[in-house]
Amino acid sequence: MRDFLGQPPPRRAAIRGLMAELLSPDPFASRCAADLARRVSAREPGILRRHADVLIGLAAELPPEQWQARGYVTLAAALNARTHQQRMRLTPLVRSLAQDERIALRAIALEAFAILAQNEPELRDEVMLLLERSRRAPEAAVRCRALRMLPLLLACEIEARSGAGRRGSKESPHKTGAE
Repeated sequence: MRDFLGQPPPRRAAIRGLMAELLSPDPFASRCAADLARRVSAREPGILRRHADVLIGLAAELPPEQWQARGYVTLAAALNARTHQQRMRLTPLVRSLAQDERIALRAIALEAFAILAQNEPELRDEVMLLLERSRRAPEAAVRCRALRMLPLLLACEIEARSGAGRRGSKESPHKTGAE
């Protein structure tokens, strides 16, 4: 990750190499690349935004035995999805991962779902309920992830509500003729 992020932006060669490894037929190379994609995307959300559609497609296509790579790619896709269409395409996969028997996949799905809901208000109620329920899950990984994501989503909701209140006010200094 240090080598990848140590390169000067826009890091085209590094991104091209990462995407080639992600699409590799070798499961180990693919999983390592997926982990790197997740890590660099968490450090710099949107770094792979030009490849978000590829990440979403790959997350959906990875076979069940490559569950770790699928989880990592799903999280990377959520961190890089920039359009409503991309986020909505990823939502069914994240929902299914949230119901997976593997604890790690459920924890990753909680994080990915919260990231999607930050930008998609229609998902927030569903995700808030899922996070609240997951706070009491018997699995420590699921509880910890829910506790970590809940404040981020709550802050997003508070910001949205305060922004809506300001827009509705006739005395708002932020209101322009373009609104």
